[in-house]
Amino acid sequence: GMKMRLKRWEVVLKYIVEDYIESAEPVGSKTLLKNHKLQYSSATIRNEMAYLEDLGYIEKTHTSSGRVPSTEGYRYYVTKLRSEKIDKSIKYEIDRLVDSCTSIEDLLYSSCEMLSNMTRLACCYLGPNVFDERLAKVEIIKLASNKFTFLFITDRGYLENKTFVEKEDKIKRLIECVNKLDEEITSVRLVNIFEKLNEVKANYQDYISEFDYITKLFVSMLKDFLIKRNSQFYGKDYLLDQPEFKDNIVSTRSIVSLLSHPYRLNRMFTENEETVISIGNGELKDITIITKDIKVPSSNQNIGKIAVVGPTRMNYEKVLQYLEYVVKMVAFHLSDLERKEYGR
Repeated sequence: GMKMRLKRWEVVLKYIVEDYIESAEPVGSKTLLKNHKLQYSSATIRNEMAYLEDLGYIEKTHTSSGRVPSTEGYRYYVTKLRSEKIDKSIKYEIDRLVDSCTSIEDLLYSSCEMLSNMTRLACCYLGPNVFDERLAKVEIIKLASNKFTFLFITDRGYLENKTFVEKEDKIKRLIECVNKLDEEITSVRLVNIFEKLNEVKANYQDYISEFDYITKLFVSMLKDFLIKRNSQFYGKDYLLDQPEFKDNIVSTRSIVSLLSHPYRLNRMFTENEETVISIGNGELKDITIITKDIKVPSSNQNIGKIAVVGPTRMNYEKVLQYLEYVVKMVAFHLSDLERKEYGR
C-alpha cells in the first residue's frame, strides 16, 4: 500500500541508519548529501540532525564529528521506516531449500544455517519452552544381562534415552520400581518432575535406593534433553568478525557466553508477540536479538522460534525480510511434513 509520507527528520534518520549499517562509520551531513543527492541544504540537514539528537535517536561518538544511531533510533527505524519487500531471487533460494528438506528437524536446522549465511549473523532454532512439555512415558528396557536403557517420552513425542551398565539383580529391581513409578508421574510437566518425585517418595520404602538412582537418571537426562532441544548457533564467527566486537573484550565475552547457552534466549523472550526485537538490552548493549515464532498453520501449534543475533548496527530491513519469509515458508512446509509424518 501507499507509505505515509515521511517527515524530513525521518528521511534523515532513515539514511543515517542505513549508511551507518553499511559502513560502520559515523555519518556526517556532507556524507548524507553526497550519498543521497538530497534536495536540502547542508544547514537544513544539520538542523534536522540536531533535532534527531535532541530526540535521542542519534548520538555523537568520541572519535569523529559524525553521528551514529542510538538504540532508540534503531527501534524507531525498525518500527516506522524500513521497507518490507523481499528480492525475488532470495525468495527462490529460500523456497528451494525449504522444499528439499525431508524431516522437521532438517527443515529447522537448515533454515537457520541458510539465514545465518544470508544475513552473515548468528542464528539458531529455539525449541518450544521445553518445560511446558509433560511426561508421557518412563521405561527401563533390559538390553543384556548387565545393560539397560532408561527412556522417557514427552507428550510432544520427543524421546530421550541413555544406556547404563549395572548388575543384573539391580536392573530387575529398577524395572519394578519404574513400572510402579510410570503410573504416578506421567502427565506431570517436566519442570515439576522433581517436586512430584519428592511427593511420592514415601510410597517407595521397599525401593529406596532404586528410587534415588532413578531420580539421578532424570537429573542427568533432563540436562541433555534441554541442551539437545535448544540447538546450536550457526554463524558464530560471522558475529565475532563484526567491527564492534573485534577488539572489545567485554562485549565479546558476553556474546560468547550467550552463544554457548542458546536456551538462555528462551528465558529472555517470554512475550507472546510473534516477532520480538530486543535492541541493546541489559548487559548486551551492543547486541540486537530478533526472534520470530514458528506457527504451524494446519494445527496452529507453536513449535519454537528462530533467533537472529547481531550487532545493533545490523541491516534490519534485510534481516527482518529474510527472517519473516523463512519462517513463513518453514511454517507452510511444516504443515505438509506433519501430514506426511502423521498421515493426517
